[in-house]
Parts: sequence; structure tokens; C-alpha cells
Amino acid sequence: MDNPIISFEHFSFKYRTQEEPTLVDLNLKIHKGEKILITGPSGCGKSTIAHCINGLIPSSYPGELSGSLVVDGVKPSEEGVFGMSHKVGTILQDTNGQFIGLTVAEDIAFALENEARSQEEIFQKVEQAVRAVNMQSYLKHSPSELSGGQKQRVSLGGVLVDDVKILLFDEPLANLDPATGKKTMALIDEICKQKKMTIVIIEHRLEDVLYRDIDRIVVLQEG
Repeated sequence: MDNPIISFEHFSFKYRTQEEPTLVDLNLKIHKGEKILITGPSGCGKSTIAHCINGLIPSSYPGELSGSLVVDGVKPSEEGVFGMSHKVGTILQDTNGQFIGLTVAEDIAFALENEARSQEEIFQKVEQAVRAVNMQSYLKHSPSELSGGQKQRVSLGGVLVDDVKILLFDEPLANLDPATGKKTMALIDEICKQKKMTIVIIEHRLEDVLYRDIDRIVVLQEG
């Protein structure tokens, strides 16, 4: 456990539009295969941590950062969103904004087609992804026709095809009812165990998240 896959060391970040830093002297190590929950009150910096990990900060959210953040051997601030997308799969609370394809199959295949993969490889990886998220029967459906829980599964399938090492969930239960939220947590738990991935869940709905085991809970106060 000496080589963390995500390592914040004395890391601070201040958005350009704000006077005070959102994250101050953060020290956090997340190890390969670990499933952790990051929680805390609104405005404490939970989503800022997510944006730092997946490269949205500072490219999309400019500001001043100091200290060190290394994710799977690279610095997200240097790799940017595209570079980090091959290492970190992000599932947002508003999944509607993530859909690109007209059908479930097209949406899950989009990243692979963008990389000019062969049709055989695309078909194989899409099949594996839809099986993993239990959406085999919905390949020809439009994402707009799906329920909130089903949309989340499609978003998850879309990042699984990239063979990422880290799954990052930014408030995945925000738009789901409690029953669907529990199903989502069961699916995340299953994928974590099957694929030995590192899972980072940012969420304030503790009861639903803890429906399945979590290795560690990180509670933020004010950065």
C-alpha cells in the first residue's frame, strides 16, 4: 500500500473568481482497488477534489494551485481533461449532459470510434460494457427514453469501454430515489469487485452510499 494511485500532498486550490481558497493544505492518499467515500457539507470542496482528479481544474476552472497532486503517475494539471480521460472515468450527477449518441450503443461506442478503433474491437468492448452494467436489452433505445437509474448505467458503460483504472462518481445519487440509489450502489460495488478498480464516490447521502461496504470515509469540513 506504499504507492497510492491518487496522492494529494499539501495541495491547495483557489478559484480565480473567489477570494478564499476552496482547498487548503489537503493531504490524501487513495490506493489501488480502494473504494472511498468523500463527503461533507455543501461548499466544503468535494466537487473541487473531483475536478482536480479528472483534469477539469485548472483547464476548465482556472485558479491558483499549489502543492502536489499525482494520479496514476501523472499530474492532472498537465495532462488536462483529455489525457486524464484515459485514466479516470467520471460519472456526473446530471447524466443528461454526458450523452452524445442517438442510441445507447452509439453513446457507449463514441469514445472508441473517436479513437478509430476497429469495428470488431468496438463491438466486443460495447458488449462487455453493457453486460457489466446490465443494459443489454437497451442498445437500440435513445438515452432520453431511459429512467434516471438506467441513464446512470449507460454513463458508467461509456467510461468502462476506455479501460480506465479509476471511477469517479460526483454525487451519483443526487437525482435518484432511494430505491434506485441502492441499486446504483450495488452496481458500483459489483464492478469494483469484478474489475478491481479504484472507486471514488463524492456524495452527501450517506445512508444510501453505505448500503454497500466502503473501505474508507473522508469527511471534509472547509477544504
